Amino acid sequence: MAPEDVSIGDWLHQGTSDPREVADRYDRWARSYDDDLTAWSYQAPRVVAEAVVSRNPAAESVLDVGCGTGLVGRALREQGFSGHLQGLDISQASLELARQGGAYDALDVADLQQRLALDDGSVDAVVCVGVMTYLPEVEKVWQEFARVARPGGLVVVTQRDDLWESRACQDVVDRLQAGGVWTPLEVAGPAPYLPVGYGGTPEVGCYYLTALVS
Repeated sequence: MAPEDVSIGDWLHQGTSDPREVADRYDRWARSYDDDLTAWSYQAPRVVAEAVVSRNPAAESVLDVGCGTGLVGRALREQGFSGHLQGLDISQASLELARQGGAYDALDVADLQQRLALDDGSVDAVVCVGVMTYLPEVEKVWQEFARVARPGGLVVVTQRDDLWESRACQDVVDRLQAGGVWTPLEVAGPAPYLPVGYGGTPEVGCYYLTALVS
């Protein structure tokens, strides 16, 4: 079934990992994305921004992986973050809207299933909000986040609660801790995420993971 043949709620719930399909869907959704997420009482950008600012108030750089139209970047600025903010996303249309929003210092197109074009230990915090649905290789992705964060930096991510279980995310958290990659500071969930679902679907919850990079 082609993306245009399913509702946005059904498509989001299916959670495709095909980067071309994700880019196409978000390019076409970009103009109404912010309004839709507001109508769905989207919780995560504010929660993650608060986690970054409260746990690392001295952070001078944040990488927003899957920044979309810039909801997390704007939330970070509203929470008082004044450092360098870089966003990556696969959707050109979403990045253009993020650019217009003015929160980011740099915005780049990226396939988030590939190695990130950043040096090791180059940012103080990595955030990834509402994106892990499309990134099924959880351990590989989280190791990559830890690679680009400096030692003592933060990784803060969300994962939909059903995928947290089916993709054995707690096992990944534990393996990365045992391997000396990071120390988990908090795993909170199931927690509010989309209280009214995807615009008519049942309520969607998530897990919030905050980890200190070793």
